[in-house]
Amino acid sequence: MKDLTTQKSEHDTNLLYATAELFEKLSPSLEFHKVPAQTRFNLYEDGTSYCYFVRDGWFSIHHSADPVLLGKLQLPGIIGIGGAIPESAGLYIESKVESEVAISTVPEMHALINELDLWEMLSKHIFRMTGSIFTKGVLLTGSTSYEIMRFHLLELINEPDAIRNSTVAATYVQQKTRLSRSTIMKILAQLKQGGYVTLENGILKEVHKLPLKY
Repeated sequence: MKDLTTQKSEHDTNLLYATAELFEKLSPSLEFHKVPAQTRFNLYEDGTSYCYFVRDGWFSIHHSADPVLLGKLQLPGIIGIGGAIPESAGLYIESKVESEVAISTVPEMHALINELDLWEMLSKHIFRMTGSIFTKGVLLTGSTSYEIMRFHLLELINEPDAIRNSTVAATYVQQKTRLSRSTIMKILAQLKQGGYVTLENGILKEVHKLPLKY
């Protein structure tokens, strides 16, 4: 009998595969183009909701009224396709490097999904995104400073090398949380001194076994 950890891992993998498969099914109907770094796209603009498909590069997700970085799009990345994000949310994505992206309106994509009978794939994709948002929301509101740090350090070490090696660990955590820089630097210094992480010029090189509590 499989343990709960194995079952959860397989469940998460299946949901990630559903996103990748949805991307593959819709891609032939999309027009991808290169955009330079620091290109910004709103999820809602001029009364129209938009969705974006990222095939290559790195896009971060932001809230226009809040400096906190909400996250980044995994590749292949899809955002906004559910059409449930209201204009008041003020969400936008921004390319951090040259990236390849396709743009469509949500009604156009829903019509295509209906035509191709992809609603099950879409529901799994939305379920994965909702679960991720819920997890981060609980973390930010109900955890200690160390627990928040631990989560984001593990997230950072799993970023692609191009992202991780060009991002100062303290800046990465500060952009994604409400922790003060002094708190972040103090915890990083303690973790480095304890041999739990390896940092070079502020860049996270290795994460050894981080304790659940500290």
